[in-house]
Amino acid sequence: MVDINISLLIQLANFLVLLVVLHVILFKPIRSIMLERQQNISGSFTDAKTAQEKAQSLLEQYNVSLAEAKQKAAAAYGVLYQQGLDAQRDMISAERGKASDQLDKARGEIAAAATAARTDLKRETELLAKEISAKMLGRAV
Repeated sequence: MVDINISLLIQLANFLVLLVVLHVILFKPIRSIMLERQQNISGSFTDAKTAQEKAQSLLEQYNVSLAEAKQKAAAAYGVLYQQGLDAQRDMISAERGKASDQLDKARGEIAAAATAARTDLKRETELLAKEISAKMLGRAV
């Protein structure tokens, strides 16, 4: 069996003193360091979450701005495209008018030339007819 004597009380006293000394020298500083570490980690998580929320907010703002810019660009493109079509129609209309005028002028010139050619041919036909009849009849007609 275990004898209860003074050495047991001395060992118990030594153990209690060791616990108090270890508590003051080792356990208390380690607990404060671990508590500080836990607070730092918690603060870092909070900061990271705040930064992530801010980044998400900025991303949403960027997407909204991008969508607005795309809409503005599409509207501007539509306006410019329509202006280009209108200008093209105006140019084509003007050129068709010029072409029509030139065609009318050319037709007039051709008609005048044809009339002049008919008049010349008619006169030459009459002269030729007189010459042929004079040669056939042998006398001047």
